[in-house]
Amino acid sequence: MIATTRLTGIWSAVLTPVDENYEPDAARAVAYYRDLLRDGIDGINLLGTTGEAMSLGAEQRLRLMEAVAAGVPHERTMCGTGAASLADTVRLTRAAGELGFAAALIMPPFFYRDASDDRILRFFDALLSRIGTLRSTIVLYNFPRMSGVTFTSDLVDRLIEAFPGTISGMKDSSNDVALQQKLLERHPELRVFPSTEETLIEAKRYGAAGCISGSVCLWPQAAHAAYAQGDTSAATAVAQARAALTGAPLISLVRARVAQTRNDDVWLRAMPPN
Repeated sequence: MIATTRLTGIWSAVLTPVDENYEPDAARAVAYYRDLLRDGIDGINLLGTTGEAMSLGAEQRLRLMEAVAAGVPHERTMCGTGAASLADTVRLTRAAGELGFAAALIMPPFFYRDASDDRILRFFDALLSRIGTLRSTIVLYNFPRMSGVTFTSDLVDRLIEAFPGTISGMKDSSNDVALQQKLLERHPELRVFPSTEETLIEAKRYGAAGCISGSVCLWPQAAHAAYAQGDTSAATAVAQARAALTGAPLISLVRARVAQTRNDDVWLRAMPPN
């Protein structure tokens, strides 16, 4: 069983800074990610939805992964490795393990949106059989609004049974509390992460491992105090701040605030179409 003890707490689904040629700016990224870890973030979720991973090519993602692995603590970094292509997912997931990241966060293939549970199992079987020795654990990425595929409790049951010792958690961007609670009842050892910091204390109470959020970078110290110390005043402030973002284009908004905080307009540049 791959160790997962560090997969807990407040994880920031981080932005990817890009230059005028839409290439990831590794130097800016590493400096920013290190600052977040210093300021109270427990871990970095590299190349997730907020990091616009699906708008970057496999080679671009690999280069950024290598740069981050050289400059940010491995055990405090999980990396999004999902892709529409099986070959790309294999390559990126293998690299995440070789680089020593704490976990590979895998969204299922997202073009054939009517894929059945059997077909999703087939995908993971093909993925894992091609990776060889898995050197990092897998965290499932449940974001049906984007992928068209839902990791239901029954599907997660089947994946855990089919691939024992491989899947250690799930990020739930549907923020379905009933789903999260059902998974934790069936698999108490599973690390379940809501994608919002609005309900940190409540989520911790029913067994969630923390949260993985694209906006938590805006208030890292308060979020840390809310989760780690059970600070109810900090939790209320964080919940209100996060709720105020509802309905806004999150990536653009977070980019604007990070650019202002760091006094660096490069952070305003997003990958098209964002």
